[in-house]
Amino acid sequence: MKHGGVKWGKDGPEHINDFSVNLNPLGTLPRVHELIDEAVKKRVYSFYPPEDYKEIKEFIAELYNVDIDLIGVFNGSSEVIKLLDACDVPEPNFSEYKRKRSYFAIERENYFEYYLSGDCVITSNPVNPTGSMIKEKDIINFLSFGRKLILDESFADISLIKSSIKYTEEFNNLLIISSFTKSLSIPGLRIGFSIGKNSRKLEEKAPPWRINSIVYYVFVNLDPKEVRDFFERSKREIERLISVLKSTKAKFKIYDTVAPYFLAEFPIPTKELNMKLRKYGYQIREPEGFLGLRPTHGRISLKNNFKELIFLINKILDCEKLY
Repeated sequence: MKHGGVKWGKDGPEHINDFSVNLNPLGTLPRVHELIDEAVKKRVYSFYPPEDYKEIKEFIAELYNVDIDLIGVFNGSSEVIKLLDACDVPEPNFSEYKRKRSYFAIERENYFEYYLSGDCVITSNPVNPTGSMIKEKDIINFLSFGRKLILDESFADISLIKSSIKYTEEFNNLLIISSFTKSLSIPGLRIGFSIGKNSRKLEEKAPPWRINSIVYYVFVNLDPKEVRDFFERSKREIERLISVLKSTKAKFKIYDTVAPYFLAEFPIPTKELNMKLRKYGYQIREPEGFLGLRPTHGRISLKNNFKELIFLINKILDCEKLY
């Protein structure tokens, strides 16, 4: 399991309580469902979308209060990542970044402490998979020395951190990459974006028609204020779920988090635990692909029913002690 997700067949995805993928616990904004239905009824898929993505950029510009000239649009944040040069990466971190050098965060008792080192760094913030964050003062200090920083804020809209988007106009050496996959719970609708002075150069490297017509129709008709309000409600829900997590008794280690997921460590290998969980219709993210994690680490998404999963894991671990 290099990435999270469920298996597919001809009839669609399998039905399983999937805690390996980190999506908004509030689900998808209802207006998005309505616009998808409209797009299909109007058969917009019969037409090419506009190639300049101007209206989507206007939506993003208003949503984040940023200059439209700083915005690039892509087929998910993964497409942006593929266009970037290799940089130093603090580990553990997202596996798809091109690595010039890896260095490791400091593992404390209940969290990973990250720092920025080198002339060019790419990192997620909040950090996937640990749920830790890059401190704002460290970001500003790093940028002030003229060093290049790429922040993947794919989870920022639904996390307890402050976005660094506001610094893109001040610092030419900062690039933000993100997507709406997690924040709007739409992994099947591929749309990512970059914000920073380097966005136009990245777009020049990308293929045309990166966004399909259905995605285009949805996002040019969304109200930025409605989406912003939805993100605010989502942050409050994440804050509530993290509070519940802290008060939930678990027979395994749980790391502190500011994200819609948390890192855990079990007394048995996670791959073995996952085999048992799948018999009950659950799965979590195994540590495969994450440098710096042990075989006993696992990432769990903060879905509304995560307590059921924790109780099930407790039960499985109790049974392990009997043998």
